Amino acid sequence: MNLVLFDFDKTIINRDTGAAYMKFMLCRNPLRMFFCFLSFPISTPFLLHARTKYIGFSILLWLATLGISDRKIMHLRKSFIRMYLSDSSTLIFNDAVQQLLFHSSNTDEVIVVSGASDWMVKAVFAQNHLPNVRFVCSEETRFFGGIISKFHCYASRKVERVRELFDLEKYDLVIGYSDSSADIPMLKLCNKRYIINPSPRCFRKFTKSFNKAMAVLNWA
Repeated sequence: MNLVLFDFDKTIINRDTGAAYMKFMLCRNPLRMFFCFLSFPISTPFLLHARTKYIGFSILLWLATLGISDRKIMHLRKSFIRMYLSDSSTLIFNDAVQQLLFHSSNTDEVIVVSGASDWMVKAVFAQNHLPNVRFVCSEETRFFGGIISKFHCYASRKVERVRELFDLEKYDLVIGYSDSSADIPMLKLCNKRYIINPSPRCFRKFTKSFNKAMAVLNWA
């Protein structure tokens, strides 16, 4: 049996889901947008580094959700998913769906490992009737009247969580799919690596890390 690790944003879906959610939450309330702009001198330095990105994101998420009840949050999440998936600019790659189906039918253990929050990724899969897989994603929690990041599943933290949850030695192969050079640590766990629609900058980083020990796939 193989372990198959899929990134989500820009690997399965063509957009940054977390960024789209933040935009949705802030644009509905100009006052919250104003306070987020005021917070940029504090939040932006954190957002620029992989190890501290969750702090900057938590600041913005807290400002976007402060004072909103759990019931209202659930309603807003459902509204966001409906809006996001009905947007003509949102595309789930058909090639990604085919690979998910292939690995699932091959009795591989398929894991979506994403920096997007778990509720987002699970909702997208459920709404689109995508294959039954497991999820290792970022998590959110309540904090002083708002919501912040509890665990940011990004870069090397993906490796930490995958190693924590799965015994890699029991699998015949570990296979990874990602578009982002931030996933180089995760792809280093893999025997086979598939790079999805990489930007020139990411491709250079992938090549430096893996040389020819990878395959580039152009998904649509």
